[in-house]
Amino acid sequence: MESTQQRRITRHRELRACTVCRKRKLKCDLKVPCSSCIRRNEASACVYSKKGFEGSQGGPSRDQNRLSAAERLEHLEQLVQQLSQPQEAPVIVDGGNVFQTGRAGVSQGAVHSGATHWSAMLDDIEELRTVITEYDNINGVRPDFIGTHEDSIDYLLGAKDSSLTFHQILSQLLPPKIKVDRLVGAYFRTKTVAAPFVHTAQFRQYYQSFWANPSNASPLWTSMLFSILDIATRAVSTKSVTDEESSIERYDVAAAQCLVAGDYHRPQKFSVEALLLLVHSKCLAGLDLGSSIAILLGALVRLATVMGYHRDADISGGRFSAFEGEMRRRTWSMLLQIDMLVSFQLGLPSSIQFPTWDTKPPTNLLDSDFDENTLQLPAARPVNELTELLFFIVKHKLVTVFEKVIRHTLSAIDMSNEELEKLDQEIRDTFINLPEVFKARDMADSVVDSPSLIVTRLCVYFIYHKCLCVLHRKYITRGSPKSLEACYESSWELVRRFLDMYKEFEPGGQLETQRWFMGSLTWHDFLLACAALCLTICYSRQGLHELDVTSVVDVPVFW
Repeated sequence: MESTQQRRITRHRELRACTVCRKRKLKCDLKVPCSSCIRRNEASACVYSKKGFEGSQGGPSRDQNRLSAAERLEHLEQLVQQLSQPQEAPVIVDGGNVFQTGRAGVSQGAVHSGATHWSAMLDDIEELRTVITEYDNINGVRPDFIGTHEDSIDYLLGAKDSSLTFHQILSQLLPPKIKVDRLVGAYFRTKTVAAPFVHTAQFRQYYQSFWANPSNASPLWTSMLFSILDIATRAVSTKSVTDEESSIERYDVAAAQCLVAGDYHRPQKFSVEALLLLVHSKCLAGLDLGSSIAILLGALVRLATVMGYHRDADISGGRFSAFEGEMRRRTWSMLLQIDMLVSFQLGLPSSIQFPTWDTKPPTNLLDSDFDENTLQLPAARPVNELTELLFFIVKHKLVTVFEKVIRHTLSAIDMSNEELEKLDQEIRDTFINLPEVFKARDMADSVVDSPSLIVTRLCVYFIYHKCLCVLHRKYITRGSPKSLEACYESSWELVRRFLDMYKEFEPGGQLETQRWFMGSLTWHDFLLACAALCLTICYSRQGLHELDVTSVVDVPVFW
């Protein structure tokens, strides 16, 4: 019997790190609390579980842990009982838009939530999880085999090694300042890919402060900087830059690692903007977006909703300045557009529920028209004045109509002929009322226009005809001659414009500097148009409705 008991005795390997550092696979300096937990604002969760620390200053005893767990459970029960009681008035946190826990505060306009509020349970659950993890470690459960949601999200972001500290990211992945200056300049000169929520004057201030002391910069803002470098490297035309695939990958990975280092999933300043800029860079990365970007967009939309971006700043009761309110509109508008277009390409419904938001479109203003000291926004510039933001405003209008098309297409209930004609007319009226500068022209008639203007025209034109294609395609198979005619006209226009512009992206062409435009979204529109065109011709030959397809007979082959 005695020998049997001895064989059951195991020797536990000494764990020289706190529970948080072991879970995150970070280096721990064994202080109480350790520097890693202090840096991440998790000092209260810094505990040690190895047997040698029990009863010492480094960690509580097992009896103390069990008592602490029981106390926390009792406190949680009290909170739930309070929540189950009827309230005299609803509890409104941050204007009904943004919640704040004790650990993750919102930097702009947040209202403090007391310890009796339901969100206080998040802090208790986090501390209770730490205690339970410590008890499991004492009983031989290795934390290496316990999966966390952060690991999977880090993988989707592209952070291959999320254990890097912010200082290590800067020292290993940040290029020399002269190279960063050139890429940042290229980014802001490429107006068609520059994100509208990156205000030039504000960025300049943060940029100068960053180089004065990089280690003190916000990891989330630094993630935005790396995403800007990534986008600029893909957007510029010189082969000496576009061929640097290793640099592109490095900037993309660095942006993701900075997001992880900055706890992007917590509502805070730059969390939405940094993640949105990373998603934007991934949309320009290649021809295959992949399903992971849909997951990132879902998380991004939830984060933006938690922080109240889906509600217009004018109804916030003065919590946001004029500058902050306008930049939030720009951020939401770009998120709206990317989510709708990417979700449609992937065959998924949009992550944004359209009846639930009321954020206004951005105002047609130059960055020089307002800054952080502006008390009241100036009047919007005329709708026919071509500003850097006008393209995003126009696209915002079209995407809003496109959402209605997608909603009806995915609906299990068919529209009546009256509803179909009404939505068709709304699409056409929206396009007709757009500024004349965005009306498409043949490449032969655009020789005096800038490449960026030509590309923006094509983008607007593609969205317009894509709306008509998607709206009417469903009714071709149900014998509608009008839908057949409308889908044929729009699909052929898409194919014709694509063939007309394609040759201009070659070296020496008018659009050589805009080769980023030939990305996943553009190719998907072309393939969609080809499929719709084939569908209309097939049904026309089956006798549904006779089409004049003489212009389609001799389609040039360019691949």
